[in-house]
Amino acid sequence: MDQFFELINAGQRDDALKLMDERVEMRVHVGENVRTLRGVEQVGGWFLRADKGMRMIPANERDSGANIEIDLMVMRPGVQSQHLDATFRVEVGKIVAINLAPR
Repeated sequence: MDQFFELINAGQRDDALKLMDERVEMRVHVGENVRTLRGVEQVGGWFLRADKGMRMIPANERDSGANIEIDLMVMRPGVQSQHLDATFRVEVGKIVAINLAPR
């Protein structure tokens, strides 16, 4: 996960996507709605379309076996930073699931 965030924050998003499994799924919670993206093309596209200068700063990482829970601060130029509860599932060195929810 450290490498993933280093690549995202360095603007090397294409390289960060290589750490995802082809069948990765991501759930993004916005208000009362949840959007599920499936496959590296959709999930990767979410990261590729994000604002230039976006940073994801992880803190308080908790490894609970297959899942890694992270307090995540997302910073984007011109927008107030946002704190998220993030859960990543990693299997065989690849990210297979991401869940992002507001705190």
